[in-house]
Amino acid sequence: MTTAVLRSAQAGAVLTSLSVGGARHVTMPLASATQVALSRLTRILLLVAVALCLGAPTAGAVPAKKLDSNLAALWTTILQTPSAQNSFGAGGAAFACWDLGGTVSPFAPDGVESCTVKPGTKIFVTANSLECSTFEGNGTTDAELRTCARQTDVQTPPTVTVDDKSVPVTEAETPLLNITLPADNIFDQDAGTQGLSAGHGWVTLLHPLTPGTHTIKIHTATSDIRTTIVVQPGH
Repeated sequence: MTTAVLRSAQAGAVLTSLSVGGARHVTMPLASATQVALSRLTRILLLVAVALCLGAPTAGAVPAKKLDSNLAALWTTILQTPSAQNSFGAGGAAFACWDLGGTVSPFAPDGVESCTVKPGTKIFVTANSLECSTFEGNGTTDAELRTCARQTDVQTPPTVTVDDKSVPVTEAETPLLNITLPADNIFDQDAGTQGLSAGHGWVTLLHPLTPGTHTIKIHTATSDIRTTIVVQPGH
């Protein structure tokens, strides 16, 4: 038996040729074996990447300033919306899905049963939030109203899940809000009355959900809230 080592012109690949009884048997080039291994590794990594994307959380890291801004927009909208179209007033549950412009926030005193949104809509989950204002006699300065909101809100962060997957909850605060009350406002004060408000909350911002039905569950020390989000094309 004789053994000859041949060098391939492609990437210096080495082939081993065995001659036994005049018959020549050539093993696979090492470069080809390497290419096959790399190809298999590439497929495995691709499958892992797809799995990670499918299992990615619906809520990622969001700058605190963005969450504060969303909470400010929510409370400003609530306080400046007439009672008849307000989930905190006479409007009730029919007006509990607050439109913040590309983002919807399900929010009402006793939770929200469901909201229907179009694809691409972010969901601002207010797990718990309180505001204090001059309209309610909670104080007259930024410091007084902010302290009131912080102390009145729950002190232990609520937990939130989306389709039974835990999502992070962040503490947020509004800046000092300048509010002008509409007619038929939730404080039953004269239209045009001006005042100040500050809010505190535990929140999370969800990336747009896939079309279909999703379930958000919020748990605090005193309550459990379940909200269904229906993502409906053409809504």
